[in-house]
This record gives sequence, structure tokens and C-alpha cells, in this order.
Amino acid sequence: MLRTTLLTSILLVAVNARAQQPSAPEAAKTNVFEATAQAVRPGDSVGLRWDCAVAGKVRLDPGGLVMEAKGQATVKPSATTIYTLTEAKPGGAMLGRVEVRIEPYAPYGEPAKVCAFEASTHAVLPGEPVVLHWTCTGTAKVKLEPGGLELDGQSEITVTPLETTRYTITASNFAGGASRTVEVQVLKSPVGQPARVCAFSAAQSAIRPGEPVELHWECVGDSKVRLEPGGIELDGKDRITVQPTETTVYTLSAANVLGGSSRSLEIRVIPGLPERPANTQKAAQTNETAANSESRNPTSEARNQPAEPPKALSGNPVRAAKATKAIQATETIEPPPASSKAVTANDTKTAAFREANLPLAIALSEVQRAAAPPDRWTVRLVVSGSIGGLKVLAKHGGKEAEDLMVLPFVRKDGIRWWQACYGAFPSKSAALQAYAKLPEALRKALSTPLPLHLDRLPGDLPKVVEPQA
Repeated sequence: MLRTTLLTSILLVAVNARAQQPSAPEAAKTNVFEATAQAVRPGDSVGLRWDCAVAGKVRLDPGGLVMEAKGQATVKPSATTIYTLTEAKPGGAMLGRVEVRIEPYAPYGEPAKVCAFEASTHAVLPGEPVVLHWTCTGTAKVKLEPGGLELDGQSEITVTPLETTRYTITASNFAGGASRTVEVQVLKSPVGQPARVCAFSAAQSAIRPGEPVELHWECVGDSKVRLEPGGIELDGKDRITVQPTETTVYTLSAANVLGGSSRSLEIRVIPGLPERPANTQKAAQTNETAANSESRNPTSEARNQPAEPPKALSGNPVRAAKATKAIQATETIEPPPASSKAVTANDTKTAAFREANLPLAIALSEVQRAAAPPDRWTVRLVVSGSIGGLKVLAKHGGKEAEDLMVLPFVRKDGIRWWQACYGAFPSKSAALQAYAKLPEALRKALSTPLPLHLDRLPGDLPKVVEPQA
């Protein structure tokens, strides 16, 4: 009897002890609080990670940040700091503690790397756009050669080389760096036989966001025609309408079993670009620009005879007829009330100078240049790679700012700068006389004036001459 009672007591104790022990998963559940590095250099970032076995939220100090029981944060201590994690309630229990030391001679992080560097195409005609795209790792300074352009925070750039060019992208930080190179070959004439893209153009090269634009092309040879981006097959077509939401380089390729070729063009999407005028309005603006240019010549009498076409158009009967029709159309339009002031393209262009909005300034200036009569002279004031110079034009240009044109200037290596030109005049002497009347502050701020033909400026993209079929 005594033996039976003793055995029963031992069994009860064992069962109770086993019941009080936590289950295997509960025993393994512990609080985790750790840092990605225990010692860093001044100004370096450190990652904190935690996973706590609590029901509520946790508090991270210093800072008193209330966070979820499982999470992470990035900190940048300025001095050696002890970070603590506690339950987010009065008198909450300590869940973890980690110290991050600031040491001036701690090892640097991972060196920067260029993981990829590619060109949208490796063979183009002179002046056709190419998109260079890259990806880098590590917090890095990114530089493109030739040109020494700083491209931190960017992942692509569009270039328009005029000659075969090797581009090198370099990424570097305190721990080291790396570089990669890609070559873009500039061809002397369209290639590929028998398939060939003879022409590829757009109705407009600069549009407002969401505005449609028509692309049209001509190809020879029985070929497959493809449009990028998108890889759209366009066999049997010669035009398509696109509606880009951002500046895009389109590439049209024609190919067959014997070979092929491709052409590229860039459609610039520019917020703030005014609505495009109707055909009659555009012709009227063309004539108005010509009349304004003639008015700067004291011997011109055309400004007093608005019913006749400008003398610059008299040698071309077709253009003269269109200009005369446009003048007659403008005579039927009533002027706005004296109390209202219409916002013109010149107002928008001057605002673009003031805001250093280079894409908008170029787009409006190209329209102004295209509207000028043929064989006109202008005065180039400056060639620059900095958009800050646009503010100088707005600040010192005065009322003459509306006659300033900011036009592209493409270097031999394809890097795009800009040039500022003043007016469209009937002769070289008239252009220099007008320059002398510009505000003195503007003349002092710019380079030596250079009179040039407006229709063929240095830095213009070359015109492609198609070979005879």
C-alpha cells in the first residue's frame, strides 16, 4: 500500500512539471534587436532591425519612436549612440539594446559598381538621337565622358553624336569605383540592302503632355517594319499616331533576310507649351515676323503696305500667295479690348527664360526661327551648357527679350548645349546695328556678337542627304 502511494505521488509531480514547461515553439521565441554595423564613419547610415515577442507596439530610443513589434529603420548617428527598444507603455520592459560607435577610421562600405551600360542603338546617322542607359550600385557619383557631365540620380541621357564616339560611364564613392564603355558608330549614309528606311519624321518634334503626334516614314525593299519602344509591327503602313506622356526617342527599323537599317527621332514632351495655332494663324505669324524684321531696316516700305506680301517672299509665288491670304485673314479679326492683355507666345518664352525652362524656351524659339523669312541674318550672343544663363537673358533683355531665340547647339560628341541668338534681319549690317541698341547690361553679360545666317547656324544638326534610289 505504501509503495503504491509513493509511485502515484512521483507520477503526479512529473506530470505537473511537464505541464509547466513551455512548448518548443514558445521556448524558441526570443527578442531580436541588431544593427547592420557596430562601427561606422561619421555621416554613414546604419540599419536597425528588430523582431520582438510582444503583443503591442515597441518604442525606439533615442527619439521615442513608436513602431510595430517587427520592423526596421535607418539611422545616421553623429556620435557614438546606444539604441534601446522597450515596450511602448508606461514602465515597459526592456526588449533590446545595441551600440553603434563612430570611428573615423572604420572600413568604408561597398565600392560603387556599374552593373550595366547600354545604348538604344549602336549605329546611327549623323545627328540622330541615341539613349544611353545605365544602372549602378552603392551611393555613387556618376560621370559621363566625353563632356565630364555629372549625372547623379539619373539613369539615362539622350545624345546625338555627329561622329563615332566612345561613351564611358564612371561610378565612384569613398570605397572605390568602376566604369564601363559603349561605342556608338555614326554612319555616313543609310545602310542595309535591299531593305532601307529612307525617311522617318514627325509632324511636330515638341508637343504638350498628352498631345497626339503623327510619325510617318518611307522604306524601300520588301521588309518587316518595327517601331520601338513597344516592338510594334507596322508592315504595310507608312504612318502612325502616338501620344507620349514624356520625352521619347522612337526608332523605326526595316529588315529582311538580306539586311536592314533603322532611323531614330526624338519627340519632346514639354509642359507649358502653348496650343499650336491653326494654319492661317501660323501663316499670319510668319508674315508678322517678316514684317517686324523689315521694320528694323530704315529703307523698307513694306511695313506701310499690309495688303502686299513681304519683299522677301516676292521671289516665290506660292509663298507670296499664302502670305497675302494670311494678311487678308488677319484684317478681319477684331483686336482685343484695351482693358485686356492677351498672353502671347513671346510672354510664355520670356517666362521660360525667367524660370530656366530650357525645353520650353527651345521649343518656342524653334517656332520663331521657322517663321522667319528665308536668307535672314541673326546675331549669336552666347553658347552655353548651363541653364542658369537663361535667367540672364530674362533679367537684362528688357523688351528685346521677345526677339531672343534659344536654339540647340549640338557638339561633335553629341552632348547638347544651347545658343542664344537675337532677331532675324535682312542684312548683316542691320543685324549689327540692332545689336548695338540692345540694353548695355545684356551686352556686357554675354559674349562677343557673331552675325550669322539664321537658316544655317553652327551647332545645327546636319541635314541627311538621301542617296539616289
